[in-house]
Amino acid sequence: MKIIDELKTYFPTYEFTLPVSKKSGTFTPFKVKDAKNLGIVLQENNKKLAFSAMVDLLINNSKGIDIDSLCLADAEYLFLQIRSKSIDEIINVVYENNKYSLNIGEVSCINNKFNNKIIFLNNNISVELETPTIKTLLSLSSFEKSDLHKAIIKKIIIKNEVYDARVFVPEEIREFIENMPLNSMTSFDEFLNEQPKLFYKIKLNDGTEKEVSGLLDFFILR
Repeated sequence: MKIIDELKTYFPTYEFTLPVSKKSGTFTPFKVKDAKNLGIVLQENNKKLAFSAMVDLLINNSKGIDIDSLCLADAEYLFLQIRSKSIDEIINVVYENNKYSLNIGEVSCINNKFNNKIIFLNNNISVELETPTIKTLLSLSSFEKSDLHKAIIKKIIIKNEVYDARVFVPEEIREFIENMPLNSMTSFDEFLNEQPKLFYKIKLNDGTEKEVSGLLDFFILR
């Protein structure tokens, strides 16, 4: 037996069930080789870079599940579970130059289901929206709202023709969105707000509360 194989026999294994997809699998704690990616997730003030690093960590330390098929809330939940067994259950976030602590065991998930919605632009054109998967989010150039609008489009229906948004090039999707009626963006924003997300409230030094929720706020809160 190789030395590395012998070492792996000592790794503790934990089971998990995800709050949105209800998928289950196993994970092992982070390893020394994960330190660079872990540092990026916890310290880098760039959500896209932190997100990519988080996905790599999940792929390297979990089994029995397709990470690409998960929604963001499930991925964040799994990351927090692995972190709690690798370091501790307390995670620090920074808000307005002050550090606050939260307990991973007290984090909850709201809107915990994949969503679909059809928006009718007129009698001939409608757009089907869906909860974006990790695979879709990885394809975005940023986590700005304009890019997230592209990520939630599943299909575009024009009269009787159905166009799969996943086979469009990003430029075509951008052009389509930019030429939509302005008031349709309200429906897009509402759909984004209805997505599954992890949720926690921290009490600030002034006595008020600050919501910590999805899109990596658990790691990058400003």
